[in-house]
Amino acid sequence: MLDEVKGLPVEVRETPHFLLGHARGSWDLIHCHDGKAVYWGLIENLVSRTPYIVTRRVENPLKNKWVTRAAYGRAQSVVCLSQAVRAVVQRLLPDAHCPVIPSSFSAFPSEVDAVERIRSRYRGKFLVGQVGSLFRIKGYHLTIEAARILESRHPNLQIVFLGKGPELENLKRQAQGLESVEFVGHQADVGNWLEAMDLLVFPSLQEGLGSTILEAMQHGTPVVGSDVGGIPDIINNGRNGLLVPREDSAALADAIQSLMESEALRRKFAEQASLDLERFSPEAVGQAYLELYKGIV
Repeated sequence: MLDEVKGLPVEVRETPHFLLGHARGSWDLIHCHDGKAVYWGLIENLVSRTPYIVTRRVENPLKNKWVTRAAYGRAQSVVCLSQAVRAVVQRLLPDAHCPVIPSSFSAFPSEVDAVERIRSRYRGKFLVGQVGSLFRIKGYHLTIEAARILESRHPNLQIVFLGKGPELENLKRQAQGLESVEFVGHQADVGNWLEAMDLLVFPSLQEGLGSTILEAMQHGTPVVGSDVGGIPDIINNGRNGLLVPREDSAALADAIQSLMESEALRRKFAEQASLDLERFSPEAVGQAYLELYKGIV
């Protein structure tokens, strides 16, 4: 990532020490993107009065410690990826300035030939995918339960899991005997897979936003997601996708079935999602940050 930044028309200063690095020069504004950087911003603000902003991406509660309250409380803005993240921050700091600026989609590329190769591999199947690290919080176990509900009713159903992680062996054991479930591991060409899918499922138990949903929508793939965290900031239930209750595999199965059985509904969701993506574009997100920077500096 640092090499990519160095390729931009910007000055890059590396600070090898968390404390001594503050002597490396002055800044007009600091933008902190992770938990450790927040405390860097706090120190810089205390030493040099430099204003700083924080981007908070996760829905995890902030720790109620004085240093956490100081680090987030002294920030000019705590930018939140979703309304759910904002609610978490304001639970601890009700007076914090917390604009909501989402992540943008990355526009993962796809190639016609590669997409066709994936589709031909599952010819005659309704291809449902789930993408991401294999953690329990991502809800893969719910997708497997939904597959078990649907397999006898819909023998053309094929579910593929893209990713790796600590839950792999547990999930494989849970999926034993299910011919409709396949673990394909990490795939570098995610864009090709997303475009080849008929449907993406995203049944997370907790989620700051859900950027994979944006990637699927960008490739014209309809999405079923859980009604948690920042996912409803993206999916408007019944308008551009479907939301299901948290940890409800039966509702997930019903949602998958409804989209399997209605090409018109899949097309409707894909078309509306394409229109709704404008506010998640890199240009829109970049402009929102630029306006925030200008307002502070």
